[in-house]
Amino acid sequence: MKTILEESKFDTMLETSDWRYGASIVGLIKYFKYHEIEHEEGHDFIKYNNCDITEDRYLFFAEYHFGDKMHHKALDELVGGDEFTEEQEDFINKKLTANTVMKKVFGKEKFDGTNKEEILDLIDENRLLLIKATFVNGKSLYSKFTNSGCFLKEKGKTCRLLGYYVDPNRKTKSISYNWDVSTYNFVDDEVFDFIPFGFNQSREAFFINNNLSIKMLIAANRGITNSENPRESLFCSTANSATFIKYAVEIIVKKQGDDNNFYETMFIRDEAIKVFEQIKEYKGIIKNVKISKDLYLNLEKEVTNNIINGIGLDSIIEKLLHLKENYSYNIDTLIRINNLINGGNYMDKKMKMAYASARALVEKFSKEKKANKIDSYKHKLVSSLTFKDYDKFCEILLQLSAYSGVVFTFAYDLFEDFDANKRLAYTFVNALNTSKKKEDMVDE
Repeated sequence: MKTILEESKFDTMLETSDWRYGASIVGLIKYFKYHEIEHEEGHDFIKYNNCDITEDRYLFFAEYHFGDKMHHKALDELVGGDEFTEEQEDFINKKLTANTVMKKVFGKEKFDGTNKEEILDLIDENRLLLIKATFVNGKSLYSKFTNSGCFLKEKGKTCRLLGYYVDPNRKTKSISYNWDVSTYNFVDDEVFDFIPFGFNQSREAFFINNNLSIKMLIAANRGITNSENPRESLFCSTANSATFIKYAVEIIVKKQGDDNNFYETMFIRDEAIKVFEQIKEYKGIIKNVKISKDLYLNLEKEVTNNIINGIGLDSIIEKLLHLKENYSYNIDTLIRINNLINGGNYMDKKMKMAYASARALVEKFSKEKKANKIDSYKHKLVSSLTFKDYDKFCEILLQLSAYSGVVFTFAYDLFEDFDANKRLAYTFVNALNTSKKKEDMVDE
């Protein structure tokens, strides 16, 4: 929320009333510190003078903050050298035509190693133009978060953020109560132009709305600011006792792409935090799994979303068990996490018994040169799990035990209550591998 102050050292106050103002505050504080502008940071508010926010200052800050996404910044560094290889010259020439404004500024200019001063002069003469056009229209920059036509505009008739914005000349009646425009309620603010600086810079951008205080808000988002994998920074750090997610908190997500013109909200509840804190092998879910020729499963995203929403991982585990590729290490991690979601321990004694039984069976069949039998029985067991034919699963277990002479002591729990002990079935089937990876040996 914004308040205009009178007879005060500062004329504007922002409070962390909702995530939009929280993200704006994080961005503004970065802006003030970059330009060394005086401001006041209170417990849950900041105060500043509105006149300190100018377009030129904003653009220079954008160039600094998103420097690695500015083509002219790359040229600044590349052209500054004395000698250039053929590959470097080719790369520089590609940068000269990287987007519309670069083509406009550099025209038919072609870098040949002798005209670096001309290139640098053109950058300096057109720096603000280059920054503005690149930033406002960049798919990973301003237009990822906000309607580009609202850049640095005063408060509008509708909210400038994507997913909140509507055409005020065409659609306000249709979204108003009883088609009465006067009933349409909206919140827009010029400070929302600082929201892009409040999120981290990955394709799937996050903002942690830990707004109990300004200090906590800044600290929570500092850890993911430059992270290439914000989910790992968020949830693996939580497992490693990070301090910024220790209680229920709201996380805002903004994905990049034409089909993602909206913000998503994740609410991390206490139950999910407890699960994340107990995960010992987070790297086991950082995997893109090939399901079919053109279909991949982002394991980390699916698993973390399920944990957050309190949904078990049965369907994901069964999907991976069906694949020919050996994902036993990843599946092992999923089984343990699934046990946590269902209120159990990361690894219990019965799971170890199921694992030991499977390995004893594999060792026996391998010595007897019957490895093909393992694959055959595993396929039957996985099919039974997929079709939820648990009686058939138990029947196959009995056949397998009788055929091999290996006693499956864990099986009695499955006979008594299969649903409550499904983790044992998953553990047993997953361990039926003749080709075993080194990392599958975890916690044996």
